[in-house]
Amino acid sequence: MIGVMIVENQRLLRQGIKAIIDQTDDIRVMETAENGESATQKIKHIQTDVIVMDSHMDGIETMVYVKENYPSIKVIMLTEDIDEDLVITGINAGADGFLLKNLYADTLIQTIREAYRGDKVLSGKVAQIITTKIWELTFDRKQLLAKRLENRGITFTKRELDIAYFLKKRYTNHQIAAELLLGVGTVKNYISGIYHKLNVQNRADAVNVLRMVMKKT
Repeated sequence: MIGVMIVENQRLLRQGIKAIIDQTDDIRVMETAENGESATQKIKHIQTDVIVMDSHMDGIETMVYVKENYPSIKVIMLTEDIDEDLVITGINAGADGFLLKNLYADTLIQTIREAYRGDKVLSGKVAQIITTKIWELTFDRKQLLAKRLENRGITFTKRELDIAYFLKKRYTNHQIAAELLLGVGTVKNYISGIYHKLNVQNRADAVNVLRMVMKKT
């Protein structure tokens, strides 16, 4: 039997999660708490294997306390929206799962089982953030821009990529020329080629496309 504690400040959601778990044969809710302070007191008196916890409130601090004092307990964080800093902090702090609250009931149950077995479980959006961070550690910004353009079927030469990088940062032609030790006319010619490859007609549209390509998702 997998023992679970639910930590959630919204009573309705807390009761809803409990009702979902109560329908299973192999998972049992041992205790519920409305915040981290209450959870850290109650955890001393019960046997639990997995904590399902709201990532906001004092969720991260509570998880750190649990991981330091009860390292065998798995912690699944729930969040209403994707906050990149929160996700990265939570994963670094030892979260065993990170899910959006709009998940399906069977996804929650499966995640509890997988976390109990020692697996790391991330929702699609959270996994996407982690993947993006790995990309950013592997590639520098220009390489990342090139990779994302390639994913859209757009290939820039090295010099076009250099200029597109500064173009995205809203450098003027004279500033780009100074950075790359090129003539302003040469920069203009490269920018015309960039417009063609991006299928745009002007600088503003080119900047918007390049920024959209690099936008974090």
